[in-house]
Amino acid sequence: MSDEEESYDDTGSSEGEYGEVSHAEHKANGNDAYKSKDYRGAIAHYTLAIETAKSDADGADAGSAATEIKPLLASYYSNRAAAFTMILKYKEAIEDCDAAIGTDPTFNKAYFRKAKLQTTVGDLDGAKQSYSLGMVRDPNDAAMIKQRNEVDTISNRYDLATKMLEKVRGGKSGHFVRRDATQALRQIEIVLAACPEWNDASLVKVEALLFLDRSEEAYALSTKLIRRGMSQNSTLLLLRARCLFNMGNLDDAVKHLRQILAGDPDNKPAFAKLKELRSLGKKKEEADGAYKARRFENARDLYTEALELCPTDATAYKAKLYFNRGSANAGLRDHKEVVADCSDAIELDDEYLKAYMRRAASYLVLGGERECESAINDYEKASELANTEDQERDINRKIRSAQVQLKRAKRKDFYKILGVSLDATEAEIKKAYRKLALKWHPDRHSNSTEKEKEEAEATFRDVNLAYEVLSDPAKKRRYDDGVEEQDLDNPHAQPGGAHSHGGMGGMDPEMLFQMFMAQQAGMGGGGRRSRGGGGMPSGFHFG
Repeated sequence: MSDEEESYDDTGSSEGEYGEVSHAEHKANGNDAYKSKDYRGAIAHYTLAIETAKSDADGADAGSAATEIKPLLASYYSNRAAAFTMILKYKEAIEDCDAAIGTDPTFNKAYFRKAKLQTTVGDLDGAKQSYSLGMVRDPNDAAMIKQRNEVDTISNRYDLATKMLEKVRGGKSGHFVRRDATQALRQIEIVLAACPEWNDASLVKVEALLFLDRSEEAYALSTKLIRRGMSQNSTLLLLRARCLFNMGNLDDAVKHLRQILAGDPDNKPAFAKLKELRSLGKKKEEADGAYKARRFENARDLYTEALELCPTDATAYKAKLYFNRGSANAGLRDHKEVVADCSDAIELDDEYLKAYMRRAASYLVLGGERECESAINDYEKASELANTEDQERDINRKIRSAQVQLKRAKRKDFYKILGVSLDATEAEIKKAYRKLALKWHPDRHSNSTEKEKEEAEATFRDVNLAYEVLSDPAKKRRYDDGVEEQDLDNPHAQPGGAHSHGGMGGMDPEMLFQMFMAQQAGMGGGGRRSRGGGGMPSGFHFG
C-alpha cells in the first residue's frame, strides 16, 4: 500500500493531568512522526498511547469513562496498524486491526483496513469475510461494496492464471504454449498489482515466466521470495532449479534439487528433475572429454545425444550444447554444420558472443561472397557484444580481414577454382589440383569442338594458376592477406596496393602440370614430356 492509501485517525481526546503525558498526546506525537515518514517512531508513540489508554481504562469506573476510552483505544490500534503497513509488517498490522475490532466492534475503519491488508497478502477469503462483517453494520457502505467485488474479481483472475498454467504444465496447450503462458502471466500480474505480498501468486508468475523463456526475470523474482522467508519452500526451490538450469548453470540447479530432497526425500518432481539433469550432465561430460581428446566425431555424436536429453525450455544450456557440437564439427572441418549449429545457438541466445565468432570463422572458410558478407555481419555483432577493449580490437582486425576476403571473393577465387576450403591442407590442395588438371588437360579434349577446347584450355590455365599460388606458402600468405593477383610475385606488395611488376608472370601451365605429375610419379622435379609432344607425362593416360 502507498502512503496515500494508508491513513490514521487524528481526532483528539482528554489531556493528562499534573504534567503526565496523556494517551492523546502520545497519539499526537505518533501522528507527527507518521507525517514525517518516521514510521518506526510513530509505532513507538502509538504503543505508548495504547498502553496509557489501557491503563486509564483499567483505572476508571466501569461507567462512562471506560466507555469513552474504548473508541479512542481502537483508533490507536488502527493508527499503529497503518504505521506497521508502511514498513511492510503486515502480520502485526492485521493483529492491530483485530485488536481494534475487539476493543470496539462498531469501528468499521478497522474492518476496512484489515480487509485491504488481507488482500495485500493474498488472504482473499479472509478479506471477503472482513468486508462482509463491516457491511453488516453498514450495508450501504459503497466503498466496502466496491472493494468486496474487486476481491471476487481478483480471485477469478488467480483461478484463471492457475488453470492456464495447469494446461501448459500438462501438455494440453499443444502448439499454443506461449499463448497460454502469456495469458497466465497477464492475469497474475493484475492479481499481484492488488496483492503484491501474495507469495503463491508470485510463484505462479515465476512459473509463467519460465514457460515464456524469461528465466532471468523468473530467477530474480524467486530470489525476492527467498528473502521473504521462503528458503525452505520446495515449490520455490524447484522453480529456482529450473531457472538456474535454463540459464546454463546445471551444477547449482542440482544443488537446489538436493536441498529439496534432503528435507523431503519423497518429492517426486524434484527426484525426477535431479535424475534428468544428472543424465544430461554425465552425457555432456563424456562429450567434453571426447572433444578435449580430439575425438571430434565421437564428441559430435555425444553432444547430439545430450541435445536429445535436454529439455526444450532450457534455452541457455541448449544453446551451449549447440555451440559445443559446432566446435566438434569445426574440428571435423564440416563448416556447413558449424554454421547450422551456431545459428541454432544464436536463435536461442542472441547475445552468444562465441557463437557469432565461430560462425563467422566458418563462413569465411566456406568463402563465397554471400558467406563473406555474413561473416562481416557476425563480427560486427560480436564487436557490439565485446567485453574488453582487447577483444574489440581483435574482432575489428577480423572484420578488416573478412572485408579483404569479400573483395577477393568478388574476383577470381583460387580456392573456389580448386574446389577446396580456406583451411585446406597441402595434401588436399595437391589432390584437388591433380583431379582437375587431369580433367581439363587439353589432350583430353582433343576431339572436342573448338569452343569446348578453348573453355578447357582456359579452365586448365586457371587450375594451374590457382595451384601455383596455393602450393607456394609465401604467395598463398600474400593472397590470403588480400594482395592483388598481379602483385603476388612481389614480396613487398601490400593488400590493395600498387604493384611494381608488370603483373604476375606465372609458370607455363603445361610445364607446371608436367613437373607436378613427374613429382607424383617419383621422377624428380624436372619432369619430362611424352614422346607424343602433346604434353601428358609418361605413365599417365585417360581411361
